[in-house]
Amino acid sequence: MDSKPFQKILIIIVSRIGDTLLTTPAIESISQHYKNSQVTILAHPKRYSVVQHLPYVYKVGFISKNNAIFKGRFKKKYDLAFVYGYDKSLVLYALRASIKVVAFKQSNDKINNRLYQSVEFPKSKSMHFVDIFMSLPQSIGIKADNKRLSLALTNDEILFAENILSKYNLNNKLLVGIQAVGFPTKSYRDWPVQNFLELCKKIIDKNSNVHFLIYGGPDKQEKEKLDLLLNGLHGHATELIGLPLRETAAVMSKTHLYIGVDTGPTHIMSTFNIPMVALFHCMLKSEVYGALNHPCYFAIDHQSNKNCSELSPMSEISVNTVLGEVNKALKYD
Repeated sequence: MDSKPFQKILIIIVSRIGDTLLTTPAIESISQHYKNSQVTILAHPKRYSVVQHLPYVYKVGFISKNNAIFKGRFKKKYDLAFVYGYDKSLVLYALRASIKVVAFKQSNDKINNRLYQSVEFPKSKSMHFVDIFMSLPQSIGIKADNKRLSLALTNDEILFAENILSKYNLNNKLLVGIQAVGFPTKSYRDWPVQNFLELCKKIIDKNSNVHFLIYGGPDKQEKEKLDLLLNGLHGHATELIGLPLRETAAVMSKTHLYIGVDTGPTHIMSTFNIPMVALFHCMLKSEVYGALNHPCYFAIDHQSNKNCSELSPMSEISVNTVLGEVNKALKYD
């Protein structure tokens, strides 16, 4: 639609870790299309670090729907902007800051009329979120050649992870990362901690050299759940709870296998070429939220039926079902 190479491009994605990472294929496609451009990402104040240091991004900063009201009042800094989401203040900021703005169709026609391209949000329930987010650049003729999520670690972060493993004498262990608890408001997606404990014990029975790294946040209820897992795996597990996001990611990059529920760290893990097993609730299946183009990825979907709801228990996924996928991932006979 427009062949002129834009010099300065803005991408706004104020969302959770998973959705932020799911935009990275679109961001990379935009950067590759406009090869001489400088791409700036403005993301959530607590999650912008997940897109720092990407080789195809010039600058990363943060923005919120509250402080966006006060930004962009003096001049247009960008030639083209893409806005993911429906926060009015973010779209209005983009319109102030950029000559042209591409966004999903808003509820306000006056705003839609000011957009360079207003894109209908795809209605297909089977469409992957990578493709949904890709629909913004595709609307102006940008091709999507890669669907793999991106995360770039620094040398210092890699060194941090190596030091952690040395500190706990884990260099010669079979390291398995565990993300047993997801986002608090989406707890229906969690597999029971007792199931994780039973699974880990079965893995230990097969390989006594295995050691589990338990990931998690500082939330009190989450920590109580994870304490049950840690206590049950005494001598075979180390807690890495409450580490900064990027340091956790660095440790993840040094493991041999990941087992986790559908949450932000699972998307982080999908950026590495490391075997992983991910569990998905029927409300949000792997076909729309799982890893794409991953070399060793095993998705387990909660049985889906027309009565699927938040009340459908993840406990319906058996320990043996997960163990079977773990064995495949580890190439056990």
